[in-house]
Amino acid sequence: MITVKENYIDVPGGKIWSQIISPDAAKENLTIVFLHGGPGSTHDKLKWGLNSLADKYTLIFYDQLGGGKSALSDSGNKSDLWTIERFVAELDCLIRFYNLNKFILFGTSWGASLALEYYFSNSVAKKLSALVINSPLVSTKMWMEDAKRLKQAMPLEIYKAMLECEKSGETLSAKYQEVMQAFYDKHLLQPSFLNEEQRALIEDTAKLFNEEAYLHMWGPSEFYATGTLVDYDRYEDLAKIDIPVLFSCGEYDEATPESLYKFYQKLPGSYYEVIQGCSHQAYFEKPQEFRLMLEPFLEQFLHN
Repeated sequence: MITVKENYIDVPGGKIWSQIISPDAAKENLTIVFLHGGPGSTHDKLKWGLNSLADKYTLIFYDQLGGGKSALSDSGNKSDLWTIERFVAELDCLIRFYNLNKFILFGTSWGASLALEYYFSNSVAKKLSALVINSPLVSTKMWMEDAKRLKQAMPLEIYKAMLECEKSGETLSAKYQEVMQAFYDKHLLQPSFLNEEQRALIEDTAKLFNEEAYLHMWGPSEFYATGTLVDYDRYEDLAKIDIPVLFSCGEYDEATPESLYKFYQKLPGSYYEVIQGCSHQAYFEKPQEFRLMLEPFLEQFLHN
């Protein structure tokens, strides 16, 4: 029997929405906490792609403050909330709320950065069994180097339009949005994989995306960082991790397999997987294949 419960949790700056899905309420299961990307996005696509894991594992999904069903408090400067430290404190509130003693953090994109930051900065991290670092932002410098290469591989007219808009500051223009979408359709989420249900989900959750948080911390597009994460870098620190780590991404991911392999090499004993044919949201494009890739890693912790 699978049980599903929703909770709102008090965190610095407001309340976050969370949902716990468990295959057996009376049995202790390995728990996986899912950290979505953004900043400013929602849990929905992660849940759509990976909730089948609830047949074996306890799953916790949540919306980071400012996105989805989570609610900001009315007081204070919102930009003060968009910091790595506050997002780590928020995650710590969730882990303490559920009294987790054995869990895995699954972070994707910015969520992978958050998982790393939690590991490096939190004393409770000793209760952490493993990390799944999926399609990660580990180093903004490396991300932007990859983005430059991927942009240059786009059709020439699209590449030139990208550069022109970024140079002139016209990143909110219709022209920039058009070329941005061309890049996204190849490296972020490929439309050919999507069914009607997925398209409806994307349309609904787009209304809940926090553009203010995204722009403040990252920038106007996935391939143009101008925000507070512009100098983010944990590449050298990867070697300090002393729990099992799975690095994964899609074949055409903007978080490229080439950089992912460097992360894998930096941490001896870690795991490296690339989902063929997929881009940045492989769990949403090919959920069954993604699970087949993920489960051998997860199962080693199931009965430990």
